[in-house]
Amino acid sequence: MKIAAQLNKLLLEGISGNQNQLVGFLSQRGVKTTQSTVSRALKKINAIKGTDNAGDIIYSLPKIDLRGQDIGIIGSLVNKIVDNGNIIVINTKPGTANTVAKFIDDHDFDEVLGSVAGDDTIMVVPSDVMRIGSIVKKIRSYLIGIGVF
Repeated sequence: MKIAAQLNKLLLEGISGNQNQLVGFLSQRGVKTTQSTVSRALKKINAIKGTDNAGDIIYSLPKIDLRGQDIGIIGSLVNKIVDNGNIIVINTKPGTANTVAKFIDDHDFDEVLGSVAGDDTIMVVPSDVMRIGSIVKKIRSYLIGIGVF
């Protein structure tokens, strides 16, 4: 899994810290990296720099509260996610499939072999069709979490 995806997963779990601490947390998970690589990955996943209660610098993902808000186009990119037991199909607003597919590819799901995007449709090939239901749930949960579904 790519460093950015591992870092995103770590931050989604609520684990935060400065760049050196994040290198340590990733190392504990068997991911060898450097501070400079973590710095680039933090930019790639749009992490925000802030401070904790002690005033120490930490990085975290932006909090998205969608309740009662008009979230406009970003919240309505994905119309539906369906599967036929072999392939997952994601229908999006016209012209946005490549953007949504990039979100999926950047997350680097272990359960996804790859995706192909057109104008408003993405085909996602699962690594194991026997687990397609759980893969759909993971993708749906991730897309909801980042605010595009």
